[in-house]
This record gives sequence, C-alpha cells and structure tokens, in this order.
Amino acid sequence: MRKLISGATYFFAIAAVILIMLGLAVKFSSKVFEIFPPDPAATQKPKTTQATEKITEITEEEATIAPVQTTEYSNAVYVIPVIDNLSNADAVAYEGDLELPVQGATGFATVKMDVLDKVSSKVLATLQPGEAFVILQEEESWWKIFIPNTNVIGYVRHNLCMINLPDVIPSIIYDNANAYSSVMIASDYSIPEVTGYALYSYSNRADGKAYNERLGKYEYIVPVLYAMSKKICKAQAAALKNGDTLTINEGYRPYAVQNKIYQEVLKLANSEPAVKSGFGGWGMTWFIASGVSNHQMGYAMDTTLSKITETEYKSTGKYKFMQNKGISYSMPSSIQELSARALVYTSPGGSVLSEGMLNSEAAQTLQKYCVDAGLSPLASEWWHFNDDEAANNLTKKGDGKYQVTECLSKSPD
Repeated sequence: MRKLISGATYFFAIAAVILIMLGLAVKFSSKVFEIFPPDPAATQKPKTTQATEKITEITEEEATIAPVQTTEYSNAVYVIPVIDNLSNADAVAYEGDLELPVQGATGFATVKMDVLDKVSSKVLATLQPGEAFVILQEEESWWKIFIPNTNVIGYVRHNLCMINLPDVIPSIIYDNANAYSSVMIASDYSIPEVTGYALYSYSNRADGKAYNERLGKYEYIVPVLYAMSKKICKAQAAALKNGDTLTINEGYRPYAVQNKIYQEVLKLANSEPAVKSGFGGWGMTWFIASGVSNHQMGYAMDTTLSKITETEYKSTGKYKFMQNKGISYSMPSSIQELSARALVYTSPGGSVLSEGMLNSEAAQTLQKYCVDAGLSPLASEWWHFNDDEAANNLTKKGDGKYQVTECLSKSPD
C-alpha cells in the first residue's frame, strides 16, 4: 500500500513540474510575440474569387503611370497615361493655319515613299502605304518625321501625306459611326452586313476609338491630306464664330470597306426595285463609288453641322485647345443615306439647289462654311466635301488598300 501511495505521489509530482514548465514557456512566447509580431501576410487566408466575378489585370508599371479609369462603352478597364501639361491659365493659343501645331501629330503615308536625309538625299527608310509616323517639324514642302518602328528620323514631302485631324483641329466633334455601328442606308432600307456593323476599327473598344496621348483621351483616327486639313480648319473657324461646329463622320476610308459597301448596295438594289428608284435617276455610283473613291485618296470628308451646347478648354504642352459637344441640326436626310433625299443639286454638274437643300437652312450653312474655305461639295450628298486643289497636287495617287490603325500623337512640345 505504501509503495502504491509512494508511486502515485511521484507521478503527480512529475506532472506538476511539467505543467509549471509549460506555463512558463507559453508566457515567454507571448512576450516574444509582443516584441516581434508575426507577419500578417503570412497568416492571412487567401481571398477567393467567385467564378462569375470579372477580373481585369494591369501591370505594376501601368499602375504607377496613372489611376485606372473606366469608360461608358465597355466593362473593360483602361489605363489613362498622365500628360505633363500646363494649366489652362498658363497655356497659350496656337497661332497658325491650324488649331494646334503639326509637331507631335500623327502623319500617314498615302503611297509607298522614301524617307530622305535632307542634306545628302540618301534614302534612310521606305514608308509603306498607311504607315504612321510622328511629325517633328515642318520645313516648307517637307516634314521632318520620326518612325518609331525603325527609329529613323528623316524627311518626306507632305503633299503625299495625311494628318490625323483631331491632333490639329480638336474643336471639331468626331463621330465615325463606321468604326462602331454604320448608319449607312439605301433609301429606307438597311444594307446587309453594313448598316449597324463596325466596318473597321482603331481598337478593341466598343466605340472603336484609339487612345490619343496628345489630347489625353480616346478619340477616332481621322486622316485627310495635310493640305485639306487647313481648309477644314477654315470652315471650322467660320462655324465657331456662329456657335456651330463641324461633326465629322469620316475622312479616310479603306478600299476594302468601300468595295464591300458597293457590293452590298448593288445586291440590294438588284433585289429591291424601290432602292434603285430611290436614287432618283442619278445612278448608284453617285452615292457609292465602284472603285477607288476620294475617301481612299485622302481628299474627302463626310460631315454634318451641330449647334455647340458645351465647351471645355484643355491643354497639351504649352498650348490650350477647345473641345465641344453639340446637337446636330436637321438636314435633308440622315448622314450617309444613299438616296435622292441627300441631293445637293437638281442635276449632276448643275447649280440649282435641290428641294431638300432649299428646305434646310442648316445644310446651306454647312455648304457655305465649307465652300468659302475652298472645299467642293459633292452634288449627290449634302455631307460630302472634296479638296480638289489637294488632289491636283498629288504626284502619285494612293489606292486606299490599307487600314490605318496607329495613333502615335504626342504633345507639341
């Protein structure tokens, strides 16, 4: 019996010692963690994402450029680079033939052309039709340009080049429906695979716009011959004086798109007699050319006229510029409606205004702005204007068999 008691006493004594030592260890451990707390990241449970949740990733480099902003056109997230501009109070208005200088604007070759060293005339590179470049400087009939793809700096004749209109006339409203949902119709008929379709685009955005660093926003790429851009600027300046603005629907149009529209309208006209009669005896090619049109060669634009409802002043580099919003005036027909309702004159080559033009003061005003600036109206379409002088100065005409996709525009500084 004594042995049993003695053994039990021995067992409980050892257990007590162990418990005391464990208590001391726990107390010591808590003191250590008070001094050196554990890394929360090492102990935090990873967050799980539901399969239906949309995730948009941006790189660490992008995240340091600027805050992320969303657009009204899609659920995607776009990173907006920050431009180092002067405040509007310090910025100055540019004085010249355009609203902003050509320096930093995006230019495009209309034909295959050599880039030369101005001193030796050595060929430094060869631009392909539609290839983009940055304009560095204008020297008489030459542009000094930079080609990012090859890092070449050289000279080209600017009479064969187009310029991106928003870069130099930002006060115009640009709304290229063919880049997101074409509004083209033939009489009252939708054109299969054209009406409501994006016929081409400048990005994967729903509106088809490309990011324009020079303007600090997403905008359409609207190329026209450089000489024509100056006449468009004159027309816009006249409009602005009366509280109006041009709303340009399209400048350059790829040949593939032109041909597709022609083929689809031709099929529609052959299957629907009302479409053919809707041309009013003018013939379909007065409304959509069967071959290379002025749009492909860079000296045509489709535009309507809007009343300015809102104006905002911004700056790029040291220059300030105007951005407008507006409401389109009522016109003889919807823009790009291929029918006799769009006629400017009663007959080809005539000068008597059509009934639609006579009943539309806004269409007459638009024509005055453009004609006074040196542009020529197309007799069959109230919205279409050409620059015949720029066309006559082309030593080589392009065929438009390319698509413009790059916006390389930078600050004028």
